[in-house]
Amino acid sequence: MSLRIQLFVVALLTLTLPWAGYRYVQELEGALRAGLEQSLIASANTMASALELQPLSDSGAAPEYPVAASIYAHPLSAQPSLDGERDDWIGGASSPRSFGGIADFWAGAYARTAYIFLSVTDEDRVSQRSPADTPYGDRVLVVPGPDPDGWLLIHRLGPGRVRAQMTSAPLFAPTGQFEDRVSAFWRESAIGYYVEIRLPMDLIDGRLGLAVIDVDSNDDAGYSVELIRSWDGTGSVDHGDFIARPQSLDVIGNQFVQPGRRMRIIDSAGWVVFDGGAIDTASASFAPSSLSLAERLYRLILARGDEPYQELEAPPGNVANEALRLALSGESVAAWYTRGTDASSVIAAAAPIGSGTGIRGSVILEQGSDSILTLTNQALVRLMSFTLLASFVVAFGLLAYATLLSLRVRRLARAADSALSPEGEIRPSLPGNRARDELGDLSRSFSDLLNRLRDYTDYLTTLKAKLAHELRTPLAVVSTSLENLEREPHDKNLVPYLTRLREGTDRLDAILGAMSEATLIEQAVNDTEAVRFDLGEVVASCVTAYADVYPNHVFEFGQEPGETNVLGSPDLIAQMLDKLADNAASFSPPGSTINLYLATGDESLRLRVENQGPLLPDSMRKQLFDSLVTLRRDKGDRRHLGLGLYIVALIVEFHRGSVRAEDLPDGSGVRFEIELPRSR
Repeated sequence: MSLRIQLFVVALLTLTLPWAGYRYVQELEGALRAGLEQSLIASANTMASALELQPLSDSGAAPEYPVAASIYAHPLSAQPSLDGERDDWIGGASSPRSFGGIADFWAGAYARTAYIFLSVTDEDRVSQRSPADTPYGDRVLVVPGPDPDGWLLIHRLGPGRVRAQMTSAPLFAPTGQFEDRVSAFWRESAIGYYVEIRLPMDLIDGRLGLAVIDVDSNDDAGYSVELIRSWDGTGSVDHGDFIARPQSLDVIGNQFVQPGRRMRIIDSAGWVVFDGGAIDTASASFAPSSLSLAERLYRLILARGDEPYQELEAPPGNVANEALRLALSGESVAAWYTRGTDASSVIAAAAPIGSGTGIRGSVILEQGSDSILTLTNQALVRLMSFTLLASFVVAFGLLAYATLLSLRVRRLARAADSALSPEGEIRPSLPGNRARDELGDLSRSFSDLLNRLRDYTDYLTTLKAKLAHELRTPLAVVSTSLENLEREPHDKNLVPYLTRLREGTDRLDAILGAMSEATLIEQAVNDTEAVRFDLGEVVASCVTAYADVYPNHVFEFGQEPGETNVLGSPDLIAQMLDKLADNAASFSPPGSTINLYLATGDESLRLRVENQGPLLPDSMRKQLFDSLVTLRRDKGDRRHLGLGLYIVALIVEFHRGSVRAEDLPDGSGVRFEIELPRSR
């Protein structure tokens, strides 16, 4: 793992700071929410206790029939006109109830009077032509009171006011017997008709049902008649309950209403019998347009996933929220809701209203609150912002430092890799040695080490010249003394010792000669002036001479057509070829062929020398051209010091070329290839 990745991982640890702040904010908000919940539940319980002995309906009886069959009358703040229009229904429900797929209705109550507004969709409207004729046409039925057979007929004779008539099943025909307490107004619409009905609460007595008789013309059978009831599908033939808010609760409930809170009282079936107060809208300081980017981000991060606030009623007038209906089973509960885009929440608390006979209803208190309570403290917002900013700055700083440190280390590593050139030259200068840190100390330490290594290498390089010079005089003394000793009379038993002594001095003389030759060639390379010459001619003349020097081998030379001029020294090239030829003859078996081939390229010339014999050892491939390195096992009468290929490398370097050794592709021997730049 690189240093940059390691420091990046370390930088990630700084994210624990905003995470800790996030957890702190969550815990603080949770504590504030819990406190608000307990406070609101306590208030709801207090109100519920005060309402234990109060009736929740005018009749005092609890609703008996299902919600779908019942009709709920929303209180109206003003008495509407009976004109078939609903634009003067102030304070009523905004959304209608439906039944049968063709009828929508609204129910309202003002003082002791109930109002029903019915909208019927009927594309084929049929009206009675005269009072005694059939069909009786489209008509509306109202069933007030507990008697299921007390049908009242709203009969369509034409637009305008309509008097309710008493009727009965199954024909529901007009009877001419009118119920003067019930009146209506019939108005045609583009898709059907509207009927606005007014009737007294005393007549309703807690029960009300609506029905529509739809008469459509049929060419084959005359007319089709369908009865559509508001209580269809309830499993009961009786019409449903009529729920209106008792006026007695208004006086009591208004005593408990507090600013910024909405209070609802519901009966055992979930119907709202009192609704007072209002939830404060979100403060302008917390409107989405006034929130900063940081506050919006925190709201997104800290969102708790509350359910959307939908007025809790479905259908209108009946609290259907499952969480709050738990209060009807005797449990005090609280629930949180979000109010969409206005950056606020609503908390609702419900407490049961009990009596000796069980749970009669519940009190629901609602209060608006900022969705993230702790964000009202601007100091906390700044703390979170500074924490996040500090974390990002630290992470970026560490990443930038890691990148810089990684670049310095990589540059030092590349310089260390190239400190020793392919020619064996040591470059002790490393980058970053002026830095006053640990990497600078490391660079200076490596530079000192390379300097000492270069000095030691230079010493070893010049050692052969020094040894050759220092040993030449003692060896001459030994040789002269040996010659004088051989002339003096001596016993025959000394002849073998003298012979071996002579062989030893001759070998020492050969070693010193080879070392002197290498030294002279090094000096010659440094002192030689480069000239332009034909490499092909030099190689060809040398190969011709090798036939006499190496009679046990066959030398063959090939050359591609083209100019083969190079800039350098033909004498040094000849010495280089001598070393390569001697090396090839030493390793190849007698009678084998040594091939030399000169290839021409656009910018360089390549000279290849190939011979059969043993392959190159893997462990010595990179050291073949070093000084005093030899691979010969059978030394014979000649002592090889490993200077031949070293001299080849020196000469090639002088000509600004390169040399390499490799095995032949078929594995039969070795190839030496020298590449020299062309001179044009």
